[in-house]
Amino acid sequence: MEFIEFEAKEDDDGRRLDKAAKRIFESKGLQPENIFKLIRKTLIKLNNAKSAPEDRIKSGDKIFIADFLLKENAARKSKTEKKSTQKIHGDISLQTAFKNEHLWIINKQSGIEVQPSKNSSFCLADFVAQNTKNASLSFRPGPLHRIDKFTTGLITFSQSLQGAKWFSENIKNHSIKKTYLAVVENFLPENELAIYDTIEEKTACTKIKKIAQGIFCGKEISLAKIQIETGRKHQIRIHCASRGFPLLGDKLYGGTKIPNGEFSSCGFFLHAWKLEFPKDNPLLLPSEIQAEISPLFKKFIENFLKIPTAEFII
Repeated sequence: MEFIEFEAKEDDDGRRLDKAAKRIFESKGLQPENIFKLIRKTLIKLNNAKSAPEDRIKSGDKIFIADFLLKENAARKSKTEKKSTQKIHGDISLQTAFKNEHLWIINKQSGIEVQPSKNSSFCLADFVAQNTKNASLSFRPGPLHRIDKFTTGLITFSQSLQGAKWFSENIKNHSIKKTYLAVVENFLPENELAIYDTIEEKTACTKIKKIAQGIFCGKEISLAKIQIETGRKHQIRIHCASRGFPLLGDKLYGGTKIPNGEFSSCGFFLHAWKLEFPKDNPLLLPSEIQAEISPLFKKFIENFLKIPTAEFII
């Protein structure tokens, strides 16, 4: 039988084996049926020896997990992945991209508010707070970065104080990388466009790379992959517009309104596509999380930019 080896770090000192193993599975987006039973059957071992669920681990210890457990659970997850989308309010559905005891990462729909608003009876922040089980009276879960109402894709909420602190620190030191997809007006240059500027007197850095180009309603458009090293309010929208490439439909920053029709409800096409995390992080996050693009965005790309999404959504 083959085993996959995981090494405990300093932050794991004193943690029970069953708890550490559970977090390993969760970091893969998996839910094992019975950790206790797996340990008793030596399918999960500490330092390659028969162990008990309550055994304590220390930095440098090795946890061994039978490889078929991860493959079997992964196969089960892929078959049931579509069921992870749940209807939560009116016509609003929620798709969880990742969740463990520290962070809840949601693939947000267009048109959904993250924070409370006078114009909306629903927001994700309230929903997450009401659906987070936490024994601490001093901790309240909340969003850990910004995303606009009409922006789709990944938004991260804290589930623990440890998760909030770690994520915030690593956003600040740029160890967490954020990548977006956007449809902008006009043809982008072939070479990557790097913008270093200030927004509200704070440094902001945006890198824009063309994926494809096409024509929509007689107007030149481009599909762009955008990476940001900072997270200023409306950063991508402001920087794209400042170089003559406003987001299609973003009237606030000079974009052309999308004509009435099936695509007009999107407001504009901006998708928080990918989050990349440091390896061996204490929250046991995967190295990368991607958010599936909406069917409407996918249809727009394939119809007007003439590129199958499979060529770049990997």
